[in-house]
Amino acid sequence: MNKSMKLDEAINLIKDGDTVALSGFMLATAAREIMVGIGKRFKNTGSPRGLTIYQGAGIGNNRDQGVCEMSYPGLIRRYVTAHFANNQPMIKMALNNEVEAYNFPQGVISHLYRQAAGKKPFEITRIGLNTYCDPRLKGGKVNEAAKEDLVELIYIDDVEYLKYKVPKYDIGIIRGTTADEHGNITMEDESSIIDSLDIAMAVKASGGKVIVQVKNIVSSESINRKDVVIPGVFVDAVVISEEPEIYHRQTPGTFYSPVIAGKYNSNEFSISGMIFDERKIIARRAIEELKSGSVVNLGIGIPEAVSSAAVEAGISDIVLTVESGLIGGIPLGGSNFGSAVNAWAALPMASQFDFYNSGGLDKSFLGFAQIDFNGNINVSRFGDRIGGCGGFIDITQSTKNIVFCGTMTSNGLKTKFENGKLVILSEGKTKKFKNSIDEITFSAHQSRINGQNIILVTERCVFKYDEEGLILIEVAPGIDIESEIFGVMDFRTRVSENLKLMDKRIFDK
Repeated sequence: MNKSMKLDEAINLIKDGDTVALSGFMLATAAREIMVGIGKRFKNTGSPRGLTIYQGAGIGNNRDQGVCEMSYPGLIRRYVTAHFANNQPMIKMALNNEVEAYNFPQGVISHLYRQAAGKKPFEITRIGLNTYCDPRLKGGKVNEAAKEDLVELIYIDDVEYLKYKVPKYDIGIIRGTTADEHGNITMEDESSIIDSLDIAMAVKASGGKVIVQVKNIVSSESINRKDVVIPGVFVDAVVISEEPEIYHRQTPGTFYSPVIAGKYNSNEFSISGMIFDERKIIARRAIEELKSGSVVNLGIGIPEAVSSAAVEAGISDIVLTVESGLIGGIPLGGSNFGSAVNAWAALPMASQFDFYNSGGLDKSFLGFAQIDFNGNINVSRFGDRIGGCGGFIDITQSTKNIVFCGTMTSNGLKTKFENGKLVILSEGKTKKFKNSIDEITFSAHQSRINGQNIILVTERCVFKYDEEGLILIEVAPGIDIESEIFGVMDFRTRVSENLKLMDKRIFDK
């Protein structure tokens, strides 16, 4: 049976009120041509409408491509995501209560697909406890329009868990590279698998329809069965991209690279060096916590500099991982974020989060934007600026050893190091250490329950988490504790009796 369809025919499979699962990590495995087609169909006909959308990672280029191209009031009734990917139309809809918006951890959403594939009604996990996902706080609800409780607190043998509802998926919209006439899908040109297989299985188990965007159609005789990622029994419609360079890109920054696809390794890619600035200072101090052979996850922003600092220090055998499912190699940033070169393996995203949730990471280096007296951290929402947690909650609640990395203030901070001292030339306008934060993405209380080892590194000092909260344990040479640390905080922390100077070599250009 030939499952190839025109785009309009495939979109006809989507009915008003359907629950739709979308694959993607930025634009990796994102079926953008289909999403654009849905948006155009709605504008022209008013249908499909009232859809519920589930997506794990943020899908888009953080500007004007991706889910934002089908984000219209009326088209989407409910939106459940780990990250908004700067989807401004959707953020506006959420702020105006024109959509029921929920923000859950990335690994939780990936696991919802897998639970649905096995016809299980819930995902039961400790991920999200004592964060804004906990129903004792917000229950993952982004706005007032989100009335229904999608997560519940339960107890098993007197231990707290969160029970997330598994929906019935009507439609799956995913992406592969090549299909045969039976709908068997290979992914040889994609940067990773992401959620494609798990979504296909979840939707079929729910009695729904799976639509796959591909670049190529070939005969079944030409496909090696070992290359098939999504068997044709899980596929109902195959749509061939008519403009793959626009709508079928590996990443926002790359249409196609055989190295990103993992077809061979290349020495042309390396971890770049850094200019001497606050990022480099923080990264150099952070790698003092790193051991050779460690399996590591690096967050976005300043933590990305940790890999450069490690290479500079001769620590070259760490194993880097990416939430999208990649293990080993060199993770890429910027418009190629979520992909890697010279990776050892690519797992489905749900399996990667199994690994993370089991404590498989030796160390995680992550950023912070707001932090309160107790050590709670917010990275997901700042007033009307809605970002999302991504995999932050999964990782910070599962990794035994965490290093938070960030500047003491932001928005204008300038420093220099001279005569053996760190000098603050201008302070940032935005405080990060605040009496209250907009929401809790990292729970210090939960970290103490979990028995985690956590430090927080800035360009001018280092804090450690203990049973009582935060304690200042190191200070940069030349920094005045009262005026340049506590003076830019809304609160004071304890100071260690064994307060140390940060190693001067960290500040050596």
